[in-house]
Amino acid sequence: MNYAVSVTDTKKVEEIERSGRELLTYLNVYEASLNDFTSIEEPPRGIVFHDLESATKLYSTIPLPAYTSRDLIHLTPLLETWKKIYLTTTNGVKEAEDYYRNLEMVDVAEIAAHEMTHHADFFHSEFEDWEEENASDMWFEEGICFYLPRKLLMSPERFEKVMEVERLLIDSYKEEYGEYSLDAFGEAGYRSGNNFDYSAAFYDYWRSTRTVTRLIDEYCEGDVQRLIDCYRKWIDGGEEGRLQDFFIERFGLSEEAGRGLWLVDNF
Repeated sequence: MNYAVSVTDTKKVEEIERSGRELLTYLNVYEASLNDFTSIEEPPRGIVFHDLESATKLYSTIPLPAYTSRDLIHLTPLLETWKKIYLTTTNGVKEAEDYYRNLEMVDVAEIAAHEMTHHADFFHSEFEDWEEENASDMWFEEGICFYLPRKLLMSPERFEKVMEVERLLIDSYKEEYGEYSLDAFGEAGYRSGNNFDYSAAFYDYWRSTRTVTRLIDEYCEGDVQRLIDCYRKWIDGGEEGRLQDFFIERFGLSEEAGRGLWLVDNF
């Protein structure tokens, strides 16, 4: 993949390029593995590796230094930057503090692969158009875009560890941010208001990834392809109604189960 480097601090150029090239090796492995599930006929034109200021203040105003814009992935590849970001979200959860203090490059590669996965052909529209027009289904794409990189890049032990960390973080923040259904993706954070805390931004990513993982493990016998095929049936059927209601009917979920997966309204 073609890449460029953008910095506001020129002393970081070599470190950012070195870290960025390391991430590209992960992305090459990931893209090859992703071919077992889907193709990417229109891949991103390239990736821009940033320092934090360049990503969040020069190219964008959102607080997260990872996003896709105009067919380019934008990302800071610096491990120490991501450690600092994640450590602001721990909320006293020791397991989260331990995990984030020992963050590895695979955790940063997961974020880059997440952005790449948005270009996968099984999704139903151009990502940026979909994000604006179909926000009620955003949770599913975001959840899959974290699930697949974790499954394909991480060891099973690390996958289970990060999922447990995020479960604990969800529990620690649910009183503060609420347990609204996932079709209101982003309600806690900057997408819907003025809360620019990283925990508020991550909250629905954690929940969406957990819901996708539980749907796969508990209702698709651990087979992600079955959930993707179910999603495609909803697309091919003309996207009538909400995707979460389609899943509830398809998997025969009780109201209690739907609530437990944040698929049902009226929390």
